[in-house]
Amino acid sequence: MVNGDGNMSSEPRYAFLLVRRTGDLSSAAEGLAAYLSFRSPRPPGRDSSAIQGIWIDEDGVANLPSALVMPDLGGARRTVRILETTGINGIWMLCWLEAVACAISRSDLVAALLECLGHEEAETARLAARFIPVFPGDRLDATAGDELRALERRYPGLVLPSGYLDRDATLHLPAAKSHYAGAATRP
Repeated sequence: MVNGDGNMSSEPRYAFLLVRRTGDLSSAAEGLAAYLSFRSPRPPGRDSSAIQGIWIDEDGVANLPSALVMPDLGGARRTVRILETTGINGIWMLCWLEAVACAISRSDLVAALLECLGHEEAETARLAARFIPVFPGDRLDATAGDELRALERRYPGLVLPSGYLDRDATLHLPAAKSHYAGAATRP
């Protein structure tokens, strides 16, 4: 990312992956790994903490947002632009936001995506859309488990089991694909 001085920012940026449907997760994971492995200048593992989750939603990929409205630390709301996207248009897109990785929670990201795409937070169990939290491979601990449980309580039926991104830019998703049954699986 280029900062206001025209130089590459030293702070990792916040990102999320938009995927059309669960059947596209494998190709999205492969494309993400290829993109992150060739992205420069990046030390190994640097982007593994920036990617916060995967939003699975055919409408979200077809109508790619240009910005999301997020709460800030003071409780106000601010617009966060999507600075860069890469992927296969209509199938999956990696979206880099105008915010450092620690500035936005996964819960705030889900709320912003629901609002941006016209979904009601109270109706998450009935949506075709789903969210997979992604954690860095070195952060599969009790804190990640607590965050996953908090997401599941706030968004019942929307949150799928978490995945992780390792230092080699490989996205690991739960082996039990049955977790994804019925989640944005339109042909």
